[in-house]
Amino acid sequence: MQADFHKLQVAGIVQETHDTRSFILAVPESLREAFSYRAGQFLTFEVPWDGMQLRRCYSLSSAPQTDAWPKVTVKRVEDGRISNWFNDSVNVGDWILVQPPEGRFVLRSNEGDHGIVLFGGGSGITPVLSILKAAMRTTERDVKLIYANRDERSIIFKDEIDLWLADFPQRLEVVHHLDSESGFMSVADIQEHIRGWEDGEFFVCGPTGYMDTVEEAFKASNIDAGQTKFERFISPIDPDRKDESAVVIPEQSDDEIPESFTMVLEGRSHDVPYEKGLTLLVSAEKAGHKPPSSCEDGYCGCCMALLKSGKVNMACHDALEPSDIERGWVLACQARPASREPLELDFDAEY
Repeated sequence: MQADFHKLQVAGIVQETHDTRSFILAVPESLREAFSYRAGQFLTFEVPWDGMQLRRCYSLSSAPQTDAWPKVTVKRVEDGRISNWFNDSVNVGDWILVQPPEGRFVLRSNEGDHGIVLFGGGSGITPVLSILKAAMRTTERDVKLIYANRDERSIIFKDEIDLWLADFPQRLEVVHHLDSESGFMSVADIQEHIRGWEDGEFFVCGPTGYMDTVEEAFKASNIDAGQTKFERFISPIDPDRKDESAVVIPEQSDDEIPESFTMVLEGRSHDVPYEKGLTLLVSAEKAGHKPPSSCEDGYCGCCMALLKSGKVNMACHDALEPSDIERGWVLACQARPASREPLELDFDAEY
């Protein structure tokens, strides 16, 4: 079930770079619990635009251990409707519609003293910085940040990163890579950066090409996919553009329709009736359950669940990496049963 949108007031704006701003949001006492979050999560915004209500997700660059209010950071994108609206039109004191935080791009709870390796590309530094701050404040783990940018003036949070480095010189290592000086980061570059950190926990966020290169380097270095997390945001298709990218959903045959499926949610196992044509998410909601969800279009990843048994087809899985799918992760808002064999879905599984 989609979470409700709430009105939050913009309490502050920080001009981070020539094309990037951070927006600090004031959360009233009555919404503090709903807007509690973990470092690395994101917020979904709903913005009126030319008679439509458009939604976009932006990662939190704040961390609950270090920042009084949640903060998102938005980089201007060429022809980006909402990124330009944030940078050009939003002012301190304005009210914005926001959903409570979601996302699984967070520190695992059982990694002991293994190091943390963070890869940020451009504005992909946003959730990565959030995790860095939480790790420095709440753990004793060593952290390495590899941050790639086009040039010097494009480095978001440079001063803030320098301050963390000054405070934790023994635990934090920072590598800045500038394309203007060294060209695009290569697989060999990344392998060199992660040498000695192979048993760490890895987080990656940035442009598609950058993330693909990092993933290729992980494979070349035999880093297990279970050690890695990728945060990839794909903007939803706006209502006036849906016809341009219509998704063809294959028709289910009768032998692909189970009578029910098993769902693990909040520590309990439920038997959920299934009707032809419905997604697993809609089926769960019709049965009175409330699995996590947000966009319901397959781009945000809120409804990720681990498929323990059975087969499904997904109309869209933009929020998932190929390695996620290989490990059994599915998007409940896009998944429909593809066989009558017993199907078990686990929303509680740790990503």
